[in-house]
Amino acid sequence: MSRKTAILLGLILVAIGQIYALFIVPPVKWPGPNGDVLGKVQKIFYVHVPLAWTGFMLAFLSAAAGLMYLLRRTSFWDRLSAAAMEVATLFLVVAIITGSLWAKPAWGTFWTWDPRLVSMAVLLVLALGYLFLRSLIDEPALRARMSALLSIIIAVNVPVVFLSIKLFRTLHPAVVKGLSKGDTYGMDTPVLIGLLINLFAMTALGLLMTYARYKKED
Repeated sequence: MSRKTAILLGLILVAIGQIYALFIVPPVKWPGPNGDVLGKVQKIFYVHVPLAWTGFMLAFLSAAAGLMYLLRRTSFWDRLSAAAMEVATLFLVVAIITGSLWAKPAWGTFWTWDPRLVSMAVLLVLALGYLFLRSLIDEPALRARMSALLSIIIAVNVPVVFLSIKLFRTLHPAVVKGLSKGDTYGMDTPVLIGLLINLFAMTALGLLMTYARYKKED
């Protein structure tokens, strides 16, 4: 598969998922005078969550490839680790942007020093540091070793981001488990289906972009 075909396939999958979320999944009903606005803004959920999830997943992939490089010392693993981290960084940037777009109408501000947001920002800074580190070191073996170590540190930070809403007081919405039943808070079936479709599509896009980035170095 060519690089362009891989990226195009991923974008088509994401487009299908977003069309489903925008036009098929009904808006979530929010209480209060701004309920209609928040219900429409909630559609960002179908972009933001899959972006963050895929960024986390690719960070783990980068760390796994980095660990394999430390064990095997072959360039394949270094190149895969670098490709995954580059794409992960892009996804994390867009995840923060989409989160800010949701935060403005929901919280009245694009940014607040909330534990989830701060830990996400730290993760992004580390990922950008990874890219900067690779640009600084010319010697391939040293660059690969240092990058592998940093990728593992970045992966360790991912659970901190995920668990921040449980470890600290936070404004960020909590992780919802299961379907809503009566007065029990949860996801309605259309919302869950829309989320799962977009999680699959965004994950596929992330992996296909990583493949395309890796192939560029061939």
